[in-house]
Amino acid sequence: MNLRLLMPVLLPLTARATAQEAPELVAAAGHTVTLARDADVRSFQIDSSILEQTRLIHVLLPASFAQSAPERRYPVTIVLDGEYNVPPLAAVSDELVGNGQIPEALLVAVTNVAGGSWEEEAQNRVHDLTPPGLSVSGSSLNEGGDRFLDFLEQELLPAVERQLRGGAPRTLIGHSSGGILATYAAATRPSFAAVVAIDTPTEFGDDWLPKKLLARASAETPPLRYVSYEARFGWRDDTWQALVAAAPATWRLQREHLARESHESMGMLAMYLGLREAYADYSMLVAPVAPTTSILPYYAQVGASLGCAVVPPQKLLHHVVEDLLAEGRGAAAREAYGVLAAGYGAPSDGNELLAQITEAERRPPPAETVEGLLATPFPEPEEAKAFVGEWVGDVWMTEDEPRTGRELLRLEVLDGKLSGKTVNHLSSGEDLVMPWTYLQLTPKGMTWGYMNGMRPRGMLLFESTLDHDTLTGTMRFGGIAFTHADGSKPPTLYFSFRRAGG
Repeated sequence: MNLRLLMPVLLPLTARATAQEAPELVAAAGHTVTLARDADVRSFQIDSSILEQTRLIHVLLPASFAQSAPERRYPVTIVLDGEYNVPPLAAVSDELVGNGQIPEALLVAVTNVAGGSWEEEAQNRVHDLTPPGLSVSGSSLNEGGDRFLDFLEQELLPAVERQLRGGAPRTLIGHSSGGILATYAAATRPSFAAVVAIDTPTEFGDDWLPKKLLARASAETPPLRYVSYEARFGWRDDTWQALVAAAPATWRLQREHLARESHESMGMLAMYLGLREAYADYSMLVAPVAPTTSILPYYAQVGASLGCAVVPPQKLLHHVVEDLLAEGRGAAAREAYGVLAAGYGAPSDGNELLAQITEAERRPPPAETVEGLLATPFPEPEEAKAFVGEWVGDVWMTEDEPRTGRELLRLEVLDGKLSGKTVNHLSSGEDLVMPWTYLQLTPKGMTWGYMNGMRPRGMLLFESTLDHDTLTGTMRFGGIAFTHADGSKPPTLYFSFRRAGG
């Protein structure tokens, strides 16, 4: 589907910045970008005094741009060969952002200089994307790569920051010759926190590029995230291993050969994988799930590793607010809601959430918390010797459910400490194993538990009574007050386990 290009009104030429002033992004009419989804895409021209050219720039605004707080700053991702790479970049970014795997960002596509012929356009591209000191495709050793990076750092990025709330971290993506310039930027421009280099011919000039990046790795340097995806070109194994060995602990390096891809076909897949890997620690799929109060501090650590604050994924923030409310933590829920609303705008259920937060703040702090349950030490082995061993039985909701005896409790002593697990023998023949994270003895028996494998992120506590060789009781949620959307409570689960061999 061809989609409408959203574009600001073209300003008169006299409104443009002069060569002596900091250049501005100026609306450019007559340019369109076709994407696979509706998007706020804006086309601009910028008069560069560094390049002595007027360059065409396409900017894709994040979905939350119009709703977020005015002080919200967005990461900036620049892609080279922008006229070709902006549609696939928009598609992969949408998918990754929607799944909470990378931060929302301003996507800035820098197009190449047009020429009178294909050969002239190719020469212009090679000139911009080749660092001085390197020859590519028969070029001279004095091409314009450094000036082009100066343009990005000193003119384009400041304009994006002034006019479109751009900020850190900054990412640079390049394919082929664009990968050469991106790798050179990784070696010489610390302002780029992450670099995605796609099928980059690094062997030119007797490993000129690898030597540059190795030199930076061996010096005191800010953190860097560099990923290389390869099909036809790329790094030699020995030079890559040398880079990995020399890199400081603050660097994240990733290299992968993409089988069944060509130099031409790999771009979209490499952008997806490259952004995913460059921001792997940001992903909500690797963030902690419990206790809920650990999630915002985790993203503070991610920001510290990038040298800037980051806004956690929108979906995750909404979950955090809901889960903190289930835990009865009104003040913490309000803090998380503030991060959510400032970063993405008030959610559709914002009024309802705020009312629940206000109600939670009126109540006293919860006496039982997930953190407290997780921090409770297990008993000493001697104290629990009556329960050590294996127990077989069932968990059920209604009396008419069949008893299969497929569940197993195993409490054992490992390295002088108690260790417990529940093993569910599935009908498929596989075993579902749930290690215990809570175990306490009670006057009548014992209580064991583990974190719920889905939301709500409470602990499943099995409170038992020991009668001869049988453990019976019910399960409840620990650390949270769980109710369904209609206000009803979940049904009670019952269990019975007998000592194996008893």
